[in-house]
Amino acid sequence: MDIIQHYVDQFNARDEEIYKNAIDNAHAADWMREEIPVFECPDKEMERTYYFRWWTMRKHLKMTEYGWVFTEFLPKVPWSGMHNTINAAVGHHIYEARWLKNGQKYLSDYINFFLTKSDRSHQYSAWLIDAALQLSKISGCYDYGPDFLQNLCAYYGEWENTHALPGGMFWSLDGYDAMEFSISGTPDRKKSRRGARPTLNAYMCADARALAEFARHAGNDALADAYQAKSDALREQINTSLWEDGFYRAFHYASGEDTASLFDTHKGESPRELIGYIPWMFAIPPGGREDVFDLLADENAFSSPYGLTTAERSHPRFLYEVNHECLWNGYVWPFATAQTLTALYTAIRHYPGAQKYRKLYTDLLHQYAASHTLTREDGTVVPWIDEVRHPLRDDWSSRTILRDWGWRENKGGYERGKDYNHSTFCDLVISGLVGIIGGGETPDVQPNIPDDWEYCRLSGLHYHGDIYDITYDISAGLQVTKR
Repeated sequence: MDIIQHYVDQFNARDEEIYKNAIDNAHAADWMREEIPVFECPDKEMERTYYFRWWTMRKHLKMTEYGWVFTEFLPKVPWSGMHNTINAAVGHHIYEARWLKNGQKYLSDYINFFLTKSDRSHQYSAWLIDAALQLSKISGCYDYGPDFLQNLCAYYGEWENTHALPGGMFWSLDGYDAMEFSISGTPDRKKSRRGARPTLNAYMCADARALAEFARHAGNDALADAYQAKSDALREQINTSLWEDGFYRAFHYASGEDTASLFDTHKGESPRELIGYIPWMFAIPPGGREDVFDLLADENAFSSPYGLTTAERSHPRFLYEVNHECLWNGYVWPFATAQTLTALYTAIRHYPGAQKYRKLYTDLLHQYAASHTLTREDGTVVPWIDEVRHPLRDDWSSRTILRDWGWRENKGGYERGKDYNHSTFCDLVISGLVGIIGGGETPDVQPNIPDDWEYCRLSGLHYHGDIYDITYDISAGLQVTKR
């Protein structure tokens, strides 16, 4: 039996298949054999999770009159847009699915859906254009159809029209960063405060830089120069205005205050939160600040038994009580974990001072893999991915709350968070661990394999129209073979 069938049989046998889209459980193994690179390693927890995340992601692939899209939740939720789509995790979806054989086909539809068809393409902050560029670096295609460059400019311009702050930065709310009830953004149970956060500002900086590259590929150097200048200016603002006391922080203003006073009155009030690593996802920080990654292994900061906490554990409002199922005040979110691990592998790749964190990356990736379980009431442990974990006990807390509330329809109904498509994992393996870097005619491979692994294999990687096998052997080293 092949490795894909081996794992899919396990997942299907333990699954309650409630909602179906384009690829049901019965066809999951066939689809995965056609689409995904085969991964093998000695860490069976990581290997299992790799296949489990592809198995769950294909549940969200959906054909519409506008082409292919991915959903975030399997049941329809009241706050979604057309076809149950939500733009909050679109960057994660594209980073992950770019490694599929037909990733360009699926994702060019999906990207154009948010650029031209979606009724809520700016509902939540997102790094859509940067993610499209990362797809292009793997597929080799930089033109997604008629008016693509114009549509990118219009998408970026809408953020500028609605979220610009005096001085060139951008405001957002924690809730519309898809990060409700954060410590920095929500002073009480009912009110969120607008502010300049590392989220949208980093996304806009990265999107402007990506838009510049798309413009150069289209032969429009003047437009490319204009967007690169926007990116450079915002990068400078992020590195000065959002950096305080050795960390990137969110700064908010109180209700009724003028936005111009934002940085004059509220510095010194913001805690360290995991969103402070988002600028590193896009190599925005200058060199010399890499020591911030020490905090990921610090139990007074972001380290916990069940993953990386979204706020520092030493803060007095860590896990403050609120009657809501989505809390970013210290709980563990795969969304944020994936962002932070993307930031870490990007830092290791681009900053000499981050080389010392290579083992930290693989340790955290293993912890993340191990978190993909649910312990049922009878003690059975099954593969699982959901919305949010408690940092101090084995509990998918949002699921527990929703279940205790009786799976309310206005909250998304039965098993809302099951097989949640709101983060990456396979990309963290392919790009961060195996070390595939896109952009060239052939893949650049810079692996970050644990010292105690005797082997690691990634077979059937589709890149620029060709297929590659990457093999690491502790005695023979790295081999990259084109089929």
